[in-house]
Amino acid sequence: MKKIYNIIINIFLIFVILVCILPFLYMILMSTKSTINAYDISFNLADMSLAHYQRIFSDPTFIRYFLNSVFIAIAGVLLTLFTSCTAGYAFAKLKFKGRDKIFFLLLLTLLVPSQAILVPLYLLVRGFGWVNTFRALILPLPTAFGVFIMRNAIMEIPIELVESAQIDGASKWKILRVVILPLVESAMLTIAIFTFVGAWNNFTWPLIITTDDLHRTLPIALTTMKTQYDTDVGLSMASATVTFLPPFIFYLLLQSKFRESMALSGLKE
Repeated sequence: MKKIYNIIINIFLIFVILVCILPFLYMILMSTKSTINAYDISFNLADMSLAHYQRIFSDPTFIRYFLNSVFIAIAGVLLTLFTSCTAGYAFAKLKFKGRDKIFFLLLLTLLVPSQAILVPLYLLVRGFGWVNTFRALILPLPTAFGVFIMRNAIMEIPIELVESAQIDGASKWKILRVVILPLVESAMLTIAIFTFVGAWNNFTWPLIITTDDLHRTLPIALTTMKTQYDTDVGLSMASATVTFLPPFIFYLLLQSKFRESMALSGLKE
Protein backbone atom coordinates (compact mmCIF):
# COMPACT_ATOMS: atom_id res chain seq x y z
CA MET A 1 0.00 0.00 0.00
CA LYS A 2 2.81 2.38 0.87
CA LYS A 3 4.52 1.64 -2.46
CA ILE A 4 1.35 2.51 -4.40
CA TYR A 5 1.01 5.71 -2.38
CA ASN A 6 4.59 6.71 -3.23
CA ILE A 7 3.99 6.03 -6.93
CA ILE A 8 0.87 8.24 -6.90
CA ILE A 9 2.76 11.02 -5.13
CA ASN A 10 5.64 10.79 -7.64
CA ILE A 11 3.25 10.93 -10.59
CA PHE A 12 1.53 13.95 -9.09
CA LEU A 13 4.85 15.72 -8.51
CA ILE A 14 5.98 14.99 -12.07
CA PHE A 15 2.69 16.45 -13.33
CA VAL A 16 3.20 19.60 -11.24
CA ILE A 17 6.77 19.96 -12.54
CA LEU A 18 5.59 19.66 -16.14
CA VAL A 19 2.88 22.26 -15.58
CA CYS A 20 5.50 24.63 -14.15
CA ILE A 21 8.09 24.23 -16.91
CA LEU A 22 5.78 24.08 -19.93
CA PRO A 23 5.34 27.89 -20.14
CA PHE A 24 9.12 28.32 -20.20
CA LEU A 25 9.55 25.64 -22.85
CA TYR A 26 6.82 27.32 -24.89
CA MET A 27 8.56 30.67 -24.53
CA ILE A 28 11.92 29.30 -25.69
CA LEU A 29 10.33 27.37 -28.58
CA MET A 30 8.36 30.34 -29.87
CA SER A 31 11.44 32.58 -29.61
CA THR A 32 13.04 30.54 -32.39
CA LYS A 33 10.07 30.92 -34.75
CA SER A 34 8.78 33.84 -36.80
CA THR A 35 5.04 33.77 -36.43
CA ILE A 36 2.01 35.95 -35.82
CA ASN A 37 0.08 33.00 -34.36
CA ALA A 38 0.63 32.22 -30.69
CA TYR A 39 -0.68 28.69 -31.29
CA ASP A 40 1.74 27.86 -34.10
CA ILE A 41 3.55 25.17 -32.11
CA SER A 42 5.75 22.75 -34.02
CA PHE A 43 9.08 21.06 -33.39
CA ASN A 44 10.31 21.20 -36.97
CA LEU A 45 13.98 22.19 -36.78
CA ALA A 46 13.78 23.75 -40.23
CA ASP A 47 11.43 26.43 -38.88
CA MET A 48 13.73 27.40 -36.02
CA SER A 49 16.40 30.08 -36.10
CA LEU A 50 18.16 32.63 -33.90
CA ALA A 51 17.12 35.55 -36.09
CA HIS A 52 15.04 37.12 -33.32
CA TYR A 53 17.97 37.14 -30.93
CA GLN A 54 20.21 38.70 -33.56
CA ARG A 55 17.55 41.33 -34.18
CA ILE A 56 17.08 42.40 -30.55
CA PHE A 57 20.80 42.41 -29.79
CA SER A 58 21.41 44.61 -32.81
CA ASP A 59 19.08 47.20 -31.30
CA PRO A 60 21.18 49.76 -29.32
CA THR A 61 18.21 50.66 -27.13
CA PHE A 62 17.66 47.05 -26.10
CA ILE A 63 21.38 46.67 -25.33
CA ARG A 64 21.20 49.79 -23.20
CA TYR A 65 18.22 48.44 -21.26
CA PHE A 66 20.03 45.13 -20.76
CA LEU A 67 23.20 46.77 -19.44
CA ASN A 68 21.12 49.00 -17.17
CA SER A 69 19.46 45.94 -15.67
CA VAL A 70 22.81 44.23 -15.11
CA PHE A 71 24.30 47.30 -13.43
CA ILE A 72 21.26 47.96 -11.22
CA ALA A 73 20.94 44.31 -10.16
CA ILE A 74 24.64 43.95 -9.26
CA ALA A 75 24.80 47.31 -7.50
CA GLY A 76 21.60 46.48 -5.65
CA VAL A 77 23.02 43.17 -4.47
CA LEU A 78 26.22 44.81 -3.19
CA LEU A 79 24.33 47.61 -1.42
CA THR A 80 21.83 45.19 0.12
CA LEU A 81 24.57 42.88 1.37
CA PHE A 82 26.42 45.81 2.94
CA THR A 83 23.38 47.23 4.73
CA SER A 84 22.01 43.81 5.73
CA CYS A 85 25.33 42.54 7.11
CA THR A 86 26.13 45.67 9.08
CA ALA A 87 22.62 46.16 10.46
CA GLY A 88 22.20 42.45 11.13
CA TYR A 89 25.48 42.39 13.05
CA ALA A 90 24.44 45.43 15.09
CA PHE A 91 21.06 43.96 16.01
CA ALA A 92 22.51 40.52 16.77
CA LYS A 93 25.74 41.19 18.68
CA LEU A 94 25.94 44.86 19.69
CA LYS A 95 24.16 46.23 22.72
CA PHE A 96 22.60 49.66 22.47
CA LYS A 97 19.52 51.36 23.87
CA GLY A 98 16.29 50.51 22.11
CA ARG A 99 17.84 47.75 19.98
CA ASP A 100 14.89 45.36 20.15
CA LYS A 101 12.32 48.12 19.68
CA ILE A 102 14.09 49.47 16.61
CA PHE A 103 14.34 45.99 15.15
CA PHE A 104 10.63 45.42 15.80
CA LEU A 105 9.76 48.67 14.02
CA LEU A 106 12.00 47.61 11.15
CA LEU A 107 10.14 44.32 10.84
CA LEU A 108 6.83 46.17 10.72
CA THR A 109 7.89 47.67 7.39
CA LEU A 110 7.65 44.16 5.91
CA LEU A 111 3.89 44.29 6.49
CA VAL A 112 3.50 47.33 4.22
CA PRO A 113 2.91 46.43 0.55
CA SER A 114 5.50 47.96 -1.75
CA GLN A 115 2.72 49.45 -3.89
CA ALA A 116 1.51 51.47 -0.90
CA ILE A 117 4.75 53.47 -0.68
CA LEU A 118 5.23 54.19 -4.37
CA VAL A 119 3.71 57.68 -4.19
CA PRO A 120 5.58 58.89 -1.07
CA LEU A 121 8.76 57.28 -2.37
CA TYR A 122 8.37 59.08 -5.69
CA LEU A 123 7.77 62.41 -3.94
CA LEU A 124 10.85 61.85 -1.79
CA VAL A 125 13.05 60.92 -4.74
CA ARG A 126 11.75 63.85 -6.79
CA GLY A 127 12.50 66.17 -3.87
CA PHE A 128 16.13 65.00 -3.96
CA GLY A 129 16.25 65.59 -7.71
CA TRP A 130 16.95 61.94 -8.45
CA VAL A 131 14.36 61.37 -11.19
CA ASN A 132 16.05 59.63 -14.15
CA THR A 133 19.08 58.58 -12.12
CA PHE A 134 20.53 55.22 -11.13
CA ARG A 135 20.48 56.31 -7.49
CA ALA A 136 16.69 56.32 -7.56
CA LEU A 137 16.69 52.77 -8.95
CA ILE A 138 19.33 51.30 -6.62
CA LEU A 139 18.95 52.95 -3.20
CA PRO A 140 15.37 51.68 -2.52
CA LEU A 141 16.38 48.04 -3.12
CA PRO A 142 17.60 47.11 0.41
CA THR A 143 14.73 46.04 2.69
CA ALA A 144 14.20 44.83 6.23
CA PHE A 145 14.03 41.26 4.94
CA GLY A 146 17.79 41.15 4.42
CA VAL A 147 18.41 42.56 7.90
CA PHE A 148 16.06 39.94 9.35
CA ILE A 149 17.89 37.09 7.60
CA MET A 150 21.36 38.33 8.61
CA ARG A 151 20.39 39.06 12.21
CA ASN A 152 19.03 35.55 12.72
CA ALA A 153 22.03 33.98 11.02
CA ILE A 154 24.54 35.99 13.08
CA MET A 155 22.70 35.22 16.32
CA GLU A 156 23.55 31.53 15.76
CA ILE A 157 27.27 32.36 16.04
CA PRO A 158 28.56 31.81 19.60
CA ILE A 159 29.26 35.03 21.42
CA GLU A 160 32.55 33.51 22.61
CA LEU A 161 34.01 33.93 19.14
CA VAL A 162 33.25 37.64 19.20
CA GLU A 163 34.60 38.05 22.72
CA SER A 164 37.82 36.22 21.80
CA ALA A 165 38.35 38.58 18.88
CA GLN A 166 37.71 41.57 21.14
CA ILE A 167 40.31 40.29 23.62
CA ASP A 168 42.79 40.08 20.74
CA GLY A 169 42.14 43.76 20.04
CA ALA A 170 40.03 43.40 16.90
CA SER A 171 37.73 46.30 16.06
CA LYS A 172 34.00 45.81 15.38
CA TRP A 173 34.58 46.14 11.63
CA LYS A 174 37.35 43.53 11.71
CA ILE A 175 35.21 41.18 13.78
CA LEU A 176 32.43 41.51 11.23
CA ARG A 177 34.75 41.01 8.27
CA VAL A 178 37.02 38.26 9.61
CA VAL A 179 34.91 36.37 12.15
CA ILE A 180 31.23 36.85 11.30
CA LEU A 181 30.90 37.03 7.52
CA PRO A 182 32.78 33.78 6.69
CA LEU A 183 30.31 31.92 8.92
CA VAL A 184 27.15 33.35 7.32
CA GLU A 185 27.98 33.01 3.63
CA SER A 186 24.85 30.93 3.01
CA ALA A 187 22.60 33.65 4.38
CA MET A 188 24.43 36.24 2.27
CA LEU A 189 23.88 34.15 -0.86
CA THR A 190 20.18 33.88 -0.05
CA ILE A 191 19.92 37.66 0.17
CA ALA A 192 21.93 38.02 -3.05
CA ILE A 193 19.56 35.73 -4.93
CA PHE A 194 16.38 37.43 -3.71
CA THR A 195 17.80 40.89 -4.35
CA PHE A 196 19.13 40.09 -7.83
CA VAL A 197 15.87 38.52 -8.97
CA GLY A 198 13.80 41.32 -7.43
CA ALA A 199 15.93 44.07 -8.95
CA TRP A 200 16.06 42.37 -12.34
CA ASN A 201 12.30 41.81 -12.58
CA ASN A 202 11.26 45.14 -11.06
CA PHE A 203 8.92 46.87 -13.48
CA THR A 204 6.64 49.35 -11.72
CA TRP A 205 9.24 51.51 -9.97
CA PRO A 206 11.59 51.91 -12.99
CA LEU A 207 8.56 52.75 -15.12
CA ILE A 208 7.52 55.49 -12.68
CA ILE A 209 10.90 57.04 -11.91
CA THR A 210 12.48 56.96 -15.39
CA THR A 211 11.39 58.65 -18.59
CA ASP A 212 14.42 58.19 -20.85
CA ASP A 213 16.20 55.23 -22.43
CA LEU A 214 19.45 55.99 -20.60
CA HIS A 215 18.11 54.64 -17.31
CA ARG A 216 15.27 52.26 -18.16
CA THR A 217 15.56 48.51 -17.59
CA LEU A 218 14.87 45.30 -19.46
CA PRO A 219 11.29 44.60 -18.25
CA ILE A 220 10.30 47.96 -19.73
CA ALA A 221 12.03 47.01 -22.98
CA LEU A 222 9.89 43.88 -23.06
CA THR A 223 6.75 46.01 -23.00
CA THR A 224 8.20 48.28 -25.69
CA MET A 225 8.97 45.30 -27.91
CA LYS A 226 5.42 44.03 -27.53
CA THR A 227 4.04 47.41 -28.53
CA GLN A 228 6.30 47.88 -31.53
CA TYR A 229 6.18 44.29 -32.80
CA ASP A 230 2.81 43.06 -31.60
CA THR A 231 2.36 40.97 -34.76
CA ASP A 232 5.50 38.92 -34.16
CA VAL A 233 5.04 36.53 -31.25
CA GLY A 234 8.50 35.07 -31.79
CA LEU A 235 10.24 38.40 -31.27
CA SER A 236 8.32 39.06 -28.06
CA MET A 237 9.20 35.58 -26.80
CA ALA A 238 12.88 36.14 -27.62
CA SER A 239 12.84 39.32 -25.54
CA ALA A 240 11.11 37.47 -22.71
CA THR A 241 13.72 34.70 -22.85
CA VAL A 242 16.59 37.17 -22.61
CA THR A 243 14.84 38.77 -19.63
CA PHE A 244 14.29 35.42 -17.94
CA LEU A 245 17.69 33.77 -18.38
CA PRO A 246 20.08 35.94 -16.27
CA PRO A 247 18.28 35.52 -12.90
CA PHE A 248 17.66 31.87 -13.71
CA ILE A 249 21.36 31.27 -14.40
CA PHE A 250 22.26 33.28 -11.29
CA TYR A 251 20.04 31.01 -9.20
CA LEU A 252 21.42 27.82 -10.78
CA LEU A 253 24.97 28.85 -9.91
CA LEU A 254 24.04 29.42 -6.26
CA GLN A 255 21.25 26.88 -5.76
CA SER A 256 23.19 24.49 -3.50
CA LYS A 257 24.13 27.31 -1.12
CA PHE A 258 20.58 28.64 -1.35
CA ARG A 259 19.07 25.33 -0.18
CA GLU A 260 21.62 25.10 2.61
CA SER A 261 20.82 28.62 3.74
CA MET A 262 17.07 28.10 3.71
CA ALA A 263 17.56 25.07 5.97
CA LEU A 264 20.21 26.37 8.34
CA SER A 265 20.83 30.09 8.22
CA GLY A 266 18.10 31.56 10.34
CA LEU A 267 14.62 31.62 8.87
CA LYS A 268 13.61 30.82 12.43
CA GLU A 269 13.68 33.11 15.39
